[in-house]
Amino acid sequence: MKKTIIFAAMGLTMLGMAACSGNGNNANASDSKKGDKVEVFTGVLPAADADGVRYTLSLEFDDDDNDGDYKLVETFIQADSTAVGGYKDIKNFASEGDFYIKQKDGKTYYELKKDQKDSQPGSLDTPTYFLVDSDSTITMVNAQLELAADSTMNYTLKMTK
Repeated sequence: MKKTIIFAAMGLTMLGMAACSGNGNNANASDSKKGDKVEVFTGVLPAADADGVRYTLSLEFDDDDNDGDYKLVETFIQADSTAVGGYKDIKNFASEGDFYIKQKDGKTYYELKKDQKDSQPGSLDTPTYFLVDSDSTITMVNAQLELAADSTMNYTLKMTK
């Protein structure tokens, strides 16, 4: 009987030690993410088949601040006087991947490259580029890093976080 109690106490002690060491590892893993810088940009950009596309772009910088991960939600919207805000959501598309900071002619750009898991079969996923206008705005540009030819259309996203 005494052996059973001793073995049970030893087992509980080992379980307790394992649980404590596991919590310590998890705490350290979450602490490493606390220093990462996150920026969120939103805005409504022009669309061919809708009244606009609401972009929500989240950039999570790595420790070196030269690249990181992104998440992008594109919501196609349509004017609707009965909807809150005057627009209703038609369809959402979400993607994620890596982003890189590029320099050209003294300007800074974000290059977004989609993860392969988000790619459609047979599609040619090209990167998306944004010109960093200021600390709080970015503007979508083409693959040649040029602004849209039609200057009356707004391709700018504003920082919300």
